[in-house]
Amino acid sequence: MAFGQVHPPLCKGRENRAVPAIVVSNELFDALPIRQFIRTAQGWRERLVGLGQNGGLAFGLAAEPPDLSLPDAPEGAVREISPEAIAVTARIAAYLVDNGGASLAIDYGYATGFGDTLQALRGHAFADPLAAPGEADLTAHVDFGALAFAARGAGAATTTLIPQADFLERLGLCLRVEALSRAAPDKRDAIAAAAARLTDRSPRGMGALFKAFAFADPLLGPLPAFEPDGAAR
Repeated sequence: MAFGQVHPPLCKGRENRAVPAIVVSNELFDALPIRQFIRTAQGWRERLVGLGQNGGLAFGLAAEPPDLSLPDAPEGAVREISPEAIAVTARIAAYLVDNGGASLAIDYGYATGFGDTLQALRGHAFADPLAAPGEADLTAHVDFGALAFAARGAGAATTTLIPQADFLERLGLCLRVEALSRAAPDKRDAIAAAAARLTDRSPRGMGALFKAFAFADPLLGPLPAFEPDGAAR
C-alpha cells in the first residue's frame, strides 16, 4: 500500500483537514482472511477448519446457523465474506472523506455473486490450502460490491468496477507504449509483449481477471478512467 499527497486545491471545501492521501493497493484485499458459508438443506452453515480422521487439518461445517444474515441461495451455494477487507476499506474511506484524497484497488474479484474462490499457491503452483499451513499463499477473489458498500457507508464516492484492460487503456497505455518504444527501439517487442499481457482479455488473462475499483472524497468529483457508480451514499 502506497501513500502520497493530493494537491491541496483539490481538497478545498472542508476546514481542519490533515494530510490528504492517495492510497494504491495491488493484490492487497485478496490476501486478507475470509469466512466461508455453505447453503445446506438446513440453511447457511459456516465452513470451519478442524482435525480430520487422519489427524491432519480438514474442512467441516458448524452445527449452528451463522451469526449474521445471508441472502437466500440454492443448496450447495458458497458465500465468502471478508470482515477485514470491509474494515480496511471503511477505515481508508473515512480518512479520505475527512482529509481528502482517493484510493485505487486493483485485484481479481467480482461485483457480486457466490462461489468458492479460496485457493493456495506454493512454488508457483496450486496447492491444497490445508496441506502445509504457513508455507503457501492463501488468496480469495475480492467481493468488490462489499467494499463499495463499506466505502459508501463511510461517506466516500465510489466508482464502477472495470477490467484492468479498460482501466489501463483509458489512462493512455497505448500512448505510453509508443513513447517507450521510440525511446528504446531495441526493446519494442518486450514492451509490446508486456502491455499485451496486462491487457489480455481472455477469460484467464490479466486484463480481464484483474479489476480496478476506486473510492474517494466526494469533493474530488469524477476520477480518471472511471464512471461514478451512481449508488446513493
